[in-house]
Parts: sequence; structure tokens; C-alpha cells
Amino acid sequence: MAKRKYKLIKDMAIVLIISIIYLLIKNYYIESKNLLPFHKCMNIGNALDAPKNIPWDVDIKNEYFDLIKEAGFDSVRIPVRFSDYAKNQPEYVLEEDFMKRVDGYIDYALSKDLVVILDFHHFVEIMDKPEQYKQCFLRIWEQLSQRYENHSDKLIFELLNEPTKNLKPEIWNEYLNEAIKVIRKTNKNRFIIVGSAEFSSLDSLKYLTLPKDKKLIATFHFYEPNKFTFQGNIYHQGFEQLKNVSWKNTDSEVRYIKERFSIVKRWADKNNIRIFLGEFGANQNAPKEDRVLWTKQVRKTAEEMGFAWGYWEFCSQFGAYDDKTASWNKMLLNSLVNK
Repeated sequence: MAKRKYKLIKDMAIVLIISIIYLLIKNYYIESKNLLPFHKCMNIGNALDAPKNIPWDVDIKNEYFDLIKEAGFDSVRIPVRFSDYAKNQPEYVLEEDFMKRVDGYIDYALSKDLVVILDFHHFVEIMDKPEQYKQCFLRIWEQLSQRYENHSDKLIFELLNEPTKNLKPEIWNEYLNEAIKVIRKTNKNRFIIVGSAEFSSLDSLKYLTLPKDKKLIATFHFYEPNKFTFQGNIYHQGFEQLKNVSWKNTDSEVRYIKERFSIVKRWADKNNIRIFLGEFGANQNAPKEDRVLWTKQVRKTAEEMGFAWGYWEFCSQFGAYDDKTASWNKMLLNSLVNK
């Protein structure tokens, strides 16, 4: 009996040692090769990024993560409007009931072996009054860092979605560097995603000032040409009346996307940093076949450049999935996950 127990303990120890060695080698390989820990991402937008007590059109269900995983994606980006649950609280303490909801989605997605990108979304107040809301921003990241300190390294933090307006590049550079320091106090090796000011446009990447940190990923968003991707969408001012704007995958259209992405590639190579195309998509008012062509070309170009990508989004105005019919837009899905 004692010998059997000893052998069992010995075998368990060997398995544990092998697992630790595997993880160390894996992490070293990813860092040394500047590889990305994920590649094909789906955004679950218009849900937790809605204003507090004003639900939008997406109510996250655990089955969404099952569907996303089964469809061939390896990651999800969860936009969350944390600021609405802290800005009016003493010492900016995040509301626990809301955070337990966030915990549940994160843990379920991780249980499905999905990489989870936790994205601080729609902090509109800091865009208007950066100095007034700086401490709120840093305090929220302090809490998130402490809360998820012991979570899997498959959980990734994204500092802030699309900094813009009065959060100018020089101000944002100051804030992002302070936020990274806050996170690194408790999360030494967690990947952190950082976008540039001016709506995380690719043209503003050149303004980013980042610390020396091997676990940073730069992100940009791409919706060009806007008159095609935003046509008929009531939430994009100036594009509401547009319709039947085409995109036919012509040589010049394809060349334009490649030239734009080449700007990012050159910047990334110069700065030795990984790239995540965090958002791209054409809304449902675009001609169906053209929408598929555009989506496939953007996805292919991103992959050719070595970028991870995240489609915007799962089941709302830009959705690849129809929650009412419980079915994927198969042509659009194929443009994302099939070669």
C-alpha cells in the first residue's frame, strides 16, 4: 500500500515538473520569437460596454462563447464600460455585483480554452476631461490587476478603447505608461494591449511612446473606406443616408488595404512589437457579397502581415451571428475562419 502511494506521488510530481517545464519553454518561445498568444478573435460588443442601467441590444450568454469556440476562433474581446461602475463611487471602487458578472463571463470563456481580452471601453468622460478622470482610470486598473492577479495568462488586459478628443497623444502616453506600471505591480507577465490616440487609427501609432516591456501588444482599428463600412448606420454621423456603396475587391481596392497595413507593419518592425487589429467590420447595410469580400480581404491582409485580428462584432449591427435565428451568417463566417 505504501509503495503504491509513493509511486502515485512520484508520478504526480513528474507530471507537475513536466507541465512547469512546458509552460516555461512555451513562454520563452513566444517571447523570443515575438509571437502572439492568439490569432482569430471575436468581439462581443454592445453588451457590457453599454451605459449603466441602459441596456443595448446584446445580452451576453455563456453559449456565445461555445459558438465562437466551435466556429474556429481562439479568442474573444469583451468590451466593458468599467467607468460607469466606479466613477461615482467612493475611491472609485468598482461595484461588486457588476464585477461578479464580468468574472463569470471571463471564467467561462477561459474554461473553453479561449484567450480573453478584457477591454476598458467607452470611458467617454476621460476623453473630455482627462485630468479630472485620470485617477479614476488608474484606480480601476489597480483593482482589475489585483482582482485577476492569479488568473490564467490567457487573460489579457486592454488599457483603453480608442482614446480620442482631449485625450491627446502626449497626455495618453503619460497615462498609459502609468497604467502599465500599476498593472506590473501585481501582473508581471500578463500581456497588455495598448492602442494609440485618435481613435486607435493606424496613422496615430507613430505617436505612441511605450515602455520597454516584452509583453506589450499594440492595437489599431480599421474601417476603411468608412463610407462602405458605416453606410446606413444611424450611430455613425454623416453616413446614415448612404446606401448601396460597393466594394468589389478590385486591384486598386486591395492595393489600398495592403498599403495601409504596410504602414503598421513597418512601424511594428521598427519598434519590435506585436500587432493586434482589434476591430474591423462592415455593418449589415453594406451589400452582402461586398461585405464578405471586404471582410475576407482585410482578414487575409492582416494575416499576411503577421497581425492577430478581432472582428467587430458578434451579433449586433456588424454581427456575424444572428441571435434571433440562432444562426451564423455562413458566408461572413467563412470569410473569417476559412482560407
